[in-house]
Amino acid sequence: MIESRAKWGELIKGVGLQILECIDQGTELYTPGISSLLTVESSDVAQKHFTGKVSENRVTRKDEGEDTDELGRFKTYVTSVDYTAYAGKVELTRENLMDRDFSSQLDEATDLGRGYNFSVDESGLQLFNGGFTTRKESIRGYRFQYYNDGVPTFSVQHPSVVPGVSAQSNASSTSIVLSDTNLETARLALRKQLTDAGGPMTMGGRESLVLPIALEKTAQVITESEMVSGNANNDINVYKGAVGMVSSVLLDAINGGSDTAWYLVVPGATKFVHDVREGMAPWTEVDEDKKTLTVGVYGRWGNYTKDWRRSWGSLGAGAAYAA
Repeated sequence: MIESRAKWGELIKGVGLQILECIDQGTELYTPGISSLLTVESSDVAQKHFTGKVSENRVTRKDEGEDTDELGRFKTYVTSVDYTAYAGKVELTRENLMDRDFSSQLDEATDLGRGYNFSVDESGLQLFNGGFTTRKESIRGYRFQYYNDGVPTFSVQHPSVVPGVSAQSNASSTSIVLSDTNLETARLALRKQLTDAGGPMTMGGRESLVLPIALEKTAQVITESEMVSGNANNDINVYKGAVGMVSSVLLDAINGGSDTAWYLVVPGATKFVHDVREGMAPWTEVDEDKKTLTVGVYGRWGNYTKDWRRSWGSLGAGAAYAA
């Protein structure tokens, strides 16, 4: 005898809906916070290709009767981005349903929703954890993609497409540790970054420290004290209210990051992107032969850098860094 899908689906009315509601509740238990660091975008194409242009920074003097000089314009690097699918599922047997013994599966369904949102954050932070590596594209199973200039995101030798313009740095060549003095070094380096043509840039927002939990206390003392930390001269703390802070255990060594590395970015202006191709979609499937009901979630996204500017990083270990 063949049992139809309609009859199978009516074994316990509302079970499928109940599980999907648990998935939705799971998303409320953990809300992604990656938008505080990365620019969140959405796309309706399978692949994106980014490039740009840079022109000379200023017009030139024109004396009477002279020809007008033409500004030089140069094409920047081409960066290609595609999207990765991420998914999870739970399975219930007919016996589970008939005996109404599915509370543990409902817990797992809630975990699916929470786990999906957690993965969004964890994957986005790999742009930092992998920021000092040379073109490595996967950490902890998450893919991420880089601005295509051939060096790590945080590098002391970013090349320029403009002939004759020197390479630039957005990293510490000595891996300076996080301190009050070194934060000032980082801020100055960040603010003095140039276009490929060697022109000044606006930062366009408030800087934020990005760091592991291991450095959270140090950062709080530096950025939130009323006076300069560790200083007996009663100088005001210029960082209080001027420099934000974002910390995550996902940046610690225990989770594939570093207990010493720290970063400075300008959220909203830094070209680090979380790009959603397909948002989280719950689904169900019945296997008539096995008599099981499977509930899952599926989505596609990509994390990538469009540029390295308006970001700065240090490995924080006090050792030479030349990548």
